[in-house]
Amino acid sequence: MIKATDGTASYRYERKFTVPLYMVRNLATMLRASSFGFREIFSERHVNNIYYDTPLFRFFSENVQGVPERKKIRIRWYGEAHLPNRCRFEIKRKNGLVGAKDVEQVDCSFDNLNDMPGIENVRVPDIFAHETASVGPTLLNRYRRRYFLSASEQFRATIDYDIFYSHPSAANKNGMGYPDNEAVLELKYDHEFDMDASGVSSELPFSVSKKSKYVTGINMVYGF
Repeated sequence: MIKATDGTASYRYERKFTVPLYMVRNLATMLRASSFGFREIFSERHVNNIYYDTPLFRFFSENVQGVPERKKIRIRWYGEAHLPNRCRFEIKRKNGLVGAKDVEQVDCSFDNLNDMPGIENVRVPDIFAHETASVGPTLLNRYRRRYFLSASEQFRATIDYDIFYSHPSAANKNGMGYPDNEAVLELKYDHEFDMDASGVSSELPFSVSKKSKYVTGINMVYGF
């Protein structure tokens, strides 16, 4: 299998679809059976994220309000729930359906998730210092992800399921946290294939969604 697709990317289009949990087991079959000939390209793995926001939840509010240009700040790692020595610092930027990520490897050698790292301890590269001022950890989430690629290699798809959310300070204390009652199918492609992407969407029995795992998690954990 080829390399997974969670790395730094140029600006690309993204379409999300929410999927009832009872249909998750059929998603891979749907993708493989589509006329676009999706195939699985990487081993399934756990994705772990710690999200950061301002004290007044600016990034959350901008997403809820539908601000076209918005961002998320997080650290991400794969596999076991405990923090590894190295993880990924990411700023994900969105403008409507178009998104891109700045990604840097950073030191995450903290004792455990109960001592949740403040952004000042993550050793963020200087180039991002002005964007990370006055932010702190607001959400921990974890889910399983599967990766697919179309026969033309123009479209990538990911399936995220078994999604859980926790307050950072509650990590490792109360089980897995709050479960999401949906899975997420995401289609990713370069801008020149946007018209063709409608063909992929038409073969799926789901509607395009604006679901944000960050917004969902904040609503669950904080009761907003």
